[in-house]
Amino acid sequence: MIVDFDNDPRNSIIYTSSIILSYLKCESNSKNLDDLCRYCLNGKMEYSIFFLSIDWMFLVGIIKEINKRNEVVLCD
Repeated sequence: MIVDFDNDPRNSIIYTSSIILSYLKCESNSKNLDDLCRYCLNGKMEYSIFFLSIDWMFLVGIIKEINKRNEVVLCD
């Protein structure tokens, strides 16, 4: 699941995490979780892969938290 070259590599956690991270690092985009989810789902990312990637990014220390304002906070 992390790297799946046999099927569609666009469904791997590493690829989808890079899409999420590039969205979060762009200054003009909101860091709201709902906006991020909408952006990824419009880009044909599966719902389950999106949240699996968010969880993985939290576990490896890329995402610090999702705060009370529903914003994704990156680690420093």
